[in-house]
Amino acid sequence: MKMPFALSVAIALFALGSVVFGAEGSTSPYTDSAGDIDAGLSTGNGTLDILGMEITTVGTDLNFKLTVNGNLATTDWGKFMIGIGSYNAPLGTTTGNGWGRPINLQYTPDAFPTPAGMDYWIGSWVDAGGGAQLWTWDGAAWTGPGSVGAFSFTPGTTSDINYTVSLASLGLSPGDQFTFDAYSSGGGGTDTAIDALANPNVAVTSWGQTYTSKPVTFGGGGLNSYTVAVPEPGTMVVASVACVALASQMRRRILRKA
Repeated sequence: MKMPFALSVAIALFALGSVVFGAEGSTSPYTDSAGDIDAGLSTGNGTLDILGMEITTVGTDLNFKLTVNGNLATTDWGKFMIGIGSYNAPLGTTTGNGWGRPINLQYTPDAFPTPAGMDYWIGSWVDAGGGAQLWTWDGAAWTGPGSVGAFSFTPGTTSDINYTVSLASLGLSPGDQFTFDAYSSGGGGTDTAIDALANPNVAVTSWGQTYTSKPVTFGGGGLNSYTVAVPEPGTMVVASVACVALASQMRRRILRKA
């Protein structure tokens, strides 16, 4: 039986609307334009100018490497943050973040009209030796701060800011996809996103202006996505053999003590 034309068109439109909801980047590394900060705002000698981010899955962790267009050894100030929408229930908040800054994240999963938002927030600073915090949205409020697995930064003509975060702390498993954006900001508690990774254009024109990460197809400046890598079969086999060997060794020790 031949499918009616109207029905086939409807199915095609639904399928188009279901793909990664217009994410501006879905494969690491992600890039951002240089010099996309409003002329009236400080760039921190380039340190607030985000150039890109690389994400890698390493075992049960995610590694984030954020690159900025300045030397953090000579300009040791600024805040650098990552907002994440994990698609887990509850589907995050579309207003606010763990630090209470005027920065939002919004997307529409699976082409349905109910918007979802941010449920994890990584906030970091590079002054006074640097540090990072992990905040989690519990459906009603932000909880934290928790700690990330590791945090460091490498100064240079361009500088790298590195985060290691466990998949479990983000509610993720191999094969899961999440949306995210990264931001630079000043030291004030009400400072906004001076630059946003997923937006190649000027993000804001004042320090207190609200910025919302949203896919271009939904009227925003951009939003990225990443899929957690699934271990290769060979790696899983090696891990399984190691577990069996360890269990056998422990059993022998127990028998010797018995």
